[in-house]
Amino acid sequence: MNREEPKNLDDYISPEEREHLLNGLHRFLVWVGEKIPDEVEVNGKNIKLNELIWRCIHKKELSDQEKTRLMELVHTLESKEKHDEEALRKASLTRDEAKKLYDETASLIRAIMDIRECEAGKVKLKESSDEIRRTVDDARRWIGFLKNVGKKNNL
Repeated sequence: MNREEPKNLDDYISPEEREHLLNGLHRFLVWVGEKIPDEVEVNGKNIKLNELIWRCIHKKELSDQEKTRLMELVHTLESKEKHDEEALRKASLTRDEAKKLYDETASLIRAIMDIRECEAGKVKLKESSDEIRRTVDDARRWIGFLKNVGKKNNL
Protein backbone atom coordinates (compact mmCIF):
# COMPACT_ATOMS: atom_id res chain seq x y z
CA MET A 1 0.00 0.00 0.00
CA ASN A 2 1.36 3.42 -0.94
CA ARG A 3 1.04 5.63 2.09
CA GLU A 4 2.12 9.17 1.66
CA GLU A 5 4.08 10.54 4.57
CA PRO A 6 2.52 13.53 6.28
CA LYS A 7 4.23 16.67 5.13
CA ASN A 8 5.88 19.14 7.45
CA LEU A 9 4.59 22.71 7.30
CA ASP A 10 8.10 23.79 6.29
CA ASP A 11 7.73 21.73 3.08
CA TYR A 12 5.00 24.04 1.78
CA ILE A 13 5.73 27.21 -0.15
CA SER A 14 5.44 30.49 1.62
CA PRO A 15 3.30 33.36 0.29
CA GLU A 16 6.53 35.08 -0.80
CA GLU A 17 7.73 32.01 -2.71
CA ARG A 18 4.30 31.67 -4.31
CA GLU A 19 4.38 35.32 -5.38
CA HIS A 20 7.89 34.89 -6.76
CA LEU A 21 6.78 31.93 -8.92
CA LEU A 22 3.67 33.75 -10.15
CA ASN A 23 5.70 36.85 -11.03
CA GLY A 24 8.15 34.60 -12.84
CA LEU A 25 5.39 33.34 -15.11
CA HIS A 26 4.65 36.92 -16.15
CA ARG A 27 8.23 37.85 -16.95
CA PHE A 28 9.04 38.74 -20.53
CA LEU A 29 10.44 35.66 -22.32
CA VAL A 30 9.73 33.29 -19.42
CA TRP A 31 9.33 30.50 -21.98
CA VAL A 32 12.86 30.85 -23.42
CA GLY A 33 14.83 27.72 -22.66
CA GLU A 34 11.79 25.77 -21.57
CA LYS A 35 11.29 22.35 -23.14
CA ILE A 36 8.11 21.81 -25.11
CA PRO A 37 6.07 19.04 -23.45
CA ASP A 38 6.29 15.76 -25.33
CA GLU A 39 2.59 15.14 -24.74
CA VAL A 40 -0.29 17.07 -23.29
CA GLU A 41 -3.78 15.85 -22.45
CA VAL A 42 -6.50 17.87 -24.15
CA ASN A 43 -10.17 16.96 -23.73
CA GLY A 44 -9.24 13.42 -22.71
CA LYS A 45 -6.89 12.90 -25.67
CA ASN A 46 -3.11 12.86 -25.54
CA ILE A 47 -1.57 15.14 -28.15
CA LYS A 48 2.07 14.66 -29.06
CA LEU A 49 2.80 18.36 -28.85
CA ASN A 50 6.52 18.27 -29.53
CA GLU A 51 5.98 16.14 -32.63
CA LEU A 52 3.13 18.39 -33.83
CA ILE A 53 5.28 21.52 -33.60
CA TRP A 54 8.19 19.72 -35.31
CA ARG A 55 5.93 18.76 -38.24
CA CYS A 56 4.55 22.30 -38.41
CA ILE A 57 8.05 23.79 -38.65
CA HIS A 58 9.05 21.39 -41.42
CA LYS A 59 5.91 21.87 -43.48
CA LYS A 60 6.28 24.31 -46.36
CA GLU A 61 2.75 25.68 -46.11
CA LEU A 62 -0.24 25.14 -43.85
CA SER A 63 -3.79 24.87 -45.14
CA ASP A 64 -6.50 27.12 -43.71
CA GLN A 65 -7.98 24.10 -41.94
CA GLU A 66 -4.61 23.28 -40.32
CA LYS A 67 -4.23 26.90 -39.21
CA THR A 68 -7.70 26.83 -37.69
CA ARG A 69 -6.94 23.61 -35.80
CA LEU A 70 -3.68 25.05 -34.53
CA MET A 71 -5.43 28.15 -33.21
CA GLU A 72 -8.06 25.96 -31.51
CA LEU A 73 -5.22 24.07 -29.86
CA VAL A 74 -3.66 27.38 -28.76
CA HIS A 75 -6.93 28.39 -27.08
CA THR A 76 -7.15 25.01 -25.34
CA LEU A 77 -3.53 25.23 -24.17
CA GLU A 78 -4.12 28.78 -22.93
CA SER A 79 -7.05 27.51 -20.84
CA LYS A 80 -4.87 24.76 -19.42
CA GLU A 81 -2.10 27.26 -18.69
CA LYS A 82 -4.54 29.59 -16.88
CA HIS A 83 -5.88 26.64 -14.87
CA ASP A 84 -2.33 25.66 -13.82
CA GLU A 85 -1.52 29.25 -12.93
CA GLU A 86 -4.66 29.48 -10.81
CA ALA A 87 -3.67 26.27 -9.02
CA LEU A 88 -0.25 27.77 -8.38
CA ARG A 89 -1.95 30.89 -7.03
CA LYS A 90 -4.40 29.16 -4.65
CA ALA A 91 -3.53 25.52 -3.94
CA SER A 92 -1.65 24.35 -0.90
CA LEU A 93 1.56 23.12 -2.53
CA THR A 94 4.89 21.78 -1.42
CA ARG A 95 7.99 23.33 -2.94
CA ASP A 96 8.42 20.34 -5.26
CA GLU A 97 4.78 20.46 -6.38
CA ALA A 98 4.97 24.22 -6.94
CA LYS A 99 8.19 23.94 -8.96
CA LYS A 100 6.73 21.14 -11.07
CA LEU A 101 3.56 23.17 -11.72
CA TYR A 102 5.65 26.27 -12.55
CA ASP A 103 7.76 24.30 -15.04
CA GLU A 104 4.67 22.75 -16.63
CA THR A 105 3.04 26.16 -17.00
CA ALA A 106 6.16 27.74 -18.48
CA SER A 107 6.50 24.86 -20.97
CA LEU A 108 2.86 25.36 -22.01
CA ILE A 109 3.61 29.03 -22.62
CA ARG A 110 6.56 27.95 -24.79
CA ALA A 111 4.34 25.59 -26.79
CA ILE A 112 1.70 28.30 -27.26
CA MET A 113 4.32 30.76 -28.53
CA ASP A 114 5.81 28.20 -30.92
CA ILE A 115 2.42 27.19 -32.32
CA ARG A 116 1.43 30.82 -32.86
CA GLU A 117 4.66 31.57 -34.69
CA CYS A 118 4.33 28.39 -36.73
CA GLU A 119 0.72 29.19 -37.67
CA ALA A 120 1.75 32.70 -38.70
CA GLY A 121 4.53 31.27 -40.88
CA LYS A 122 7.28 32.92 -38.84
CA VAL A 123 9.05 29.69 -37.89
CA LYS A 124 10.42 27.82 -40.85
CA LEU A 125 13.67 26.08 -41.50
CA LYS A 126 15.99 28.56 -43.14
CA GLU A 127 18.10 26.09 -45.03
CA SER A 128 17.63 22.67 -46.50
CA SER A 129 19.89 19.85 -45.34
CA ASP A 130 21.90 20.12 -48.61
CA GLU A 131 22.55 23.81 -47.95
CA ILE A 132 23.59 23.08 -44.38
CA ARG A 133 25.93 20.31 -45.59
CA ARG A 134 27.55 22.70 -48.10
CA THR A 135 28.00 25.32 -45.38
CA VAL A 136 29.68 22.76 -43.09
CA ASP A 137 31.92 21.58 -45.95
CA ASP A 138 32.90 25.19 -46.71
CA ALA A 139 33.76 25.77 -43.05
CA ARG A 140 35.91 22.62 -42.99
CA ARG A 141 37.79 23.74 -46.11
CA TRP A 142 38.43 27.15 -44.54
CA ILE A 143 39.72 25.57 -41.34
CA GLY A 144 42.00 23.28 -43.37
CA PHE A 145 43.26 26.26 -45.37
CA LEU A 146 43.96 28.30 -42.23
CA LYS A 147 45.82 25.38 -40.62
CA ASN A 148 47.99 25.03 -43.72
CA VAL A 149 48.74 28.75 -43.87
CA GLY A 150 49.79 28.64 -40.20
CA LYS A 151 52.15 25.71 -40.84
CA LYS A 152 53.84 27.42 -43.80
CA ASN A 153 54.48 30.59 -41.79
CA ASN A 154 56.05 28.65 -38.91
CA LEU A 155 58.71 27.03 -41.13
